[in-house]
Amino acid sequence: MSSPSIGIIGTGAYLPQRVLTNSDVEKMVQTSDQWIRERSGIRERRIAAPEEDVVTMGTQAARQALDNAGIAPEDLSYLIVGTNSNNYIFPSVAIRIQHELGIDNRLGAFDIQAGCTGFNYGLYVAERLVTPQGGYALVVGTDTNSRFIDWTDRGTCVLFGDGAGAMVIGPTDRSRFIASFIASSYNDNLHLKSDINHLTGPFLPQESCPHNYMFMDGPEIFKFAVNAVKESIRRILEEAQMTREEIGYLIIHQGNYRILETGAKFAKVPMEKVYVNIDRYGNTSAASVPIAFHEALQEGKIKKGQKVVLISFGAGATWSAAVVEWNS
Repeated sequence: MSSPSIGIIGTGAYLPQRVLTNSDVEKMVQTSDQWIRERSGIRERRIAAPEEDVVTMGTQAARQALDNAGIAPEDLSYLIVGTNSNNYIFPSVAIRIQHELGIDNRLGAFDIQAGCTGFNYGLYVAERLVTPQGGYALVVGTDTNSRFIDWTDRGTCVLFGDGAGAMVIGPTDRSRFIASFIASSYNDNLHLKSDINHLTGPFLPQESCPHNYMFMDGPEIFKFAVNAVKESIRRILEEAQMTREEIGYLIIHQGNYRILETGAKFAKVPMEKVYVNIDRYGNTSAASVPIAFHEALQEGKIKKGQKVVLISFGAGATWSAAVVEWNS
């Protein structure tokens, strides 16, 4: 019998219960439901409750993924979290989720900050840390974008939502990674300055500490995202030695519906084989890909034997892709 390959064993997701519709946003800024839907495909998004944060949401998604995988928390060797919205400078979200799962002193836990690509970066690392002989990694994507948005800026406040997704990676016959890559190239078109830039000290001027908000140059980010999706498809097919005809299903970071359409067209994949939930959740950043993958599985859209391509792009700029063959 052949040894198991490294693949995805279990998935999970968590979305806050509060729904913020386009009609709600219309009351906050000068915009309209039609304007938002035509430019992004978004109808509504989820917003974390005051008592929720990246840790509480990430823990919920993590527990579901572990249950789905049939893996106990103490079986994990690594816990990797992709996030852009830690409400602490330190410690990491990963270590705090580790504590919530009751597995102190048992594993290596760390965060990856790579914009919306953070989860895909985590997958890339996890695939290389675990081995067919044993060991499991829990990869979580969790973001509370609503805490870092200027709700008077219609260019950003209409786009983002909160959520978390997770996957357990390890030796399995259920699926296998065929290929993956990560890439980055600096631009400043989407960023969030830390409030630490305004802290005072003995050699710094005394000043207030204003709250910083997300900045985005929308047209430039859109052009980058379109190119990043095309480059990701081209490169991952080359690394996996696949043709476009072999793509069974496509999971693309839910940044904009028009970008999903562009990716489908470039990959020569019908939209029926591209998962879409941006209309319900908006852009959930690092949580986007694992939420979409989890829901696609739950809805039976991913079939046995299909090669699934997972693509993400984000601030930095960063982009990444992976191919997983689903065998169950």
